[in-house]
Amino acid sequence: MAADVKPSQEGPRSGLSIHSHNFRGGLIIAVLALVLLLSTFLVSSPTVPRILAILVAVTGVATAAGFVPVRGPQDYYGGLALILLAILALVASADLPGQRGFAFGPGTAPRLFSGILAFLGAAVTLVGVFSDGPPIEKYKIRGPSLVIFAIFLFAALIRPFGLILATFLAFMVSIMGSTEMRWIESIIAAAAMTLFCVLLFVYLLNLPFQLWPQSNAHVILFKQFEEVFRQTWIILLKLIPIRG
Repeated sequence: MAADVKPSQEGPRSGLSIHSHNFRGGLIIAVLALVLLLSTFLVSSPTVPRILAILVAVTGVATAAGFVPVRGPQDYYGGLALILLAILALVASADLPGQRGFAFGPGTAPRLFSGILAFLGAAVTLVGVFSDGPPIEKYKIRGPSLVIFAIFLFAALIRPFGLILATFLAFMVSIMGSTEMRWIESIIAAAAMTLFCVLLFVYLLNLPFQLWPQSNAHVILFKQFEEVFRQTWIILLKLIPIRG
């Protein structure tokens, strides 16, 4: 008798658990997409990242509401995370000049790679919708946090301190998120990645990246942070109406 009752009890629990996970996951995706959507109002070429952010936000809301059948959670949410990363890259490179004739501009490569990343992310997301896959396992925040911090560190250092230092430090910070990090191997890998980026972007693609730090690097870095805080304050003033 107990054996007959047990499956009927586990079924609803499993369904409620899946719905709860999809609600939280969809809500997180929607919130991140809305944050990126707001950031598109600060750039001069917002069309493509704004459309992508709206689509991802709608997808997140539909997922939270249970309208999207998530059969492979790892693929589904991983693909959406890749699209969010592509949107962030598009926003960050929106003010860079693009291709001029047959010559690559500073913003050509970031936009090209961002488009490829968004396409691959969409493909992975569809795999999570139509194919069964493993659920999302428990994860630690240390690794993803350091990777995200490394991306922002690279964006902050690339202009004042040059491509070489920015690439090397960003790679070292991101690899610190791994529990299997070894300093000697990490330094060698960071140096190899830095050399690859210099050869690819500067010598092969002939992009006008500065290699070494500028004489007033600390002043430029301070002004960048000052501009970020100023733009953030402007957004908050637009979002929060002040009664006179």
